[in-house]
Amino acid sequence: MGQFFEFLGSIHGSDFVDIALLAVVIYWVLVLIQGTRTIPILIGLTVLIGSIYVIATLLNLDAMGWMVENLVSSSVVILVILFQADIRNALAQVGLTTMRRELTLAEQTGLLDELAHAALTLGHRRIGALIVLERETGLRNYIERGKAIMGQPTVDLLLSIFHTASPLHDGAVIIDREGRLAAARCILPLSSSSTARFYMGTRHRAALGLTEETDALVIVVSEERGEVSLAYRGEFEENLDRVKLRDSITRTLRTTRDQDAIPDRPAEAQSA
Repeated sequence: MGQFFEFLGSIHGSDFVDIALLAVVIYWVLVLIQGTRTIPILIGLTVLIGSIYVIATLLNLDAMGWMVENLVSSSVVILVILFQADIRNALAQVGLTTMRRELTLAEQTGLLDELAHAALTLGHRRIGALIVLERETGLRNYIERGKAIMGQPTVDLLLSIFHTASPLHDGAVIIDREGRLAAARCILPLSSSSTARFYMGTRHRAALGLTEETDALVIVVSEERGEVSLAYRGEFEENLDRVKLRDSITRTLRTTRDQDAIPDRPAEAQSA
């Protein structure tokens, strides 16, 4: 007990400040790399190096142990080389973090109207499309592999992107949390789930795959049938018209905090 009180007496106020600042730095680093491929790669490297070190220690492999120790001591340089692109993007995000904001009611309503109008127009023209709406789970890993756009997701822009003569029509477009069309020609993971219907092609399986891994919403326009569907959490709402599509997205996006952020259309408007 005496040692415990002696330990408490050795703690100074600056120690608490030091620990708090370190915690803040670690937190912001995790926030900046959220949604990128950095975390899986770091986990893989840690497991690989740890496994080699354990084997080298158990089998008394001096050369392997020496190599691992040198890798660990040079880890900062190695990480900078491996993740230079991610570090550059993370530093760029530092300047953008304070500029982020939530969409206003008018912007949310306008965005949903544009997306619904574009999806139904594409369906009427039998042009396939994938439109992804980012939510809490970051999609930067997919955005970075696509073609950067960073524009307003208007009907004209979406129609021009998915036109069969456009070099960007393959893959998906991603709408980020700020309501910007972040990128086009994004490749999504295909689902191998047995829940996929027999008639679902690559486009629907890609929407299913992304929504199984993230909380994103994906609007799918079938090229063969011209039908519009909404994928979320590995499930589909199919054969939606413009009003049903808009209201389905609205219900999914609504949270307890902004329960009335995007009010449902009155029955008169829906029946009009």
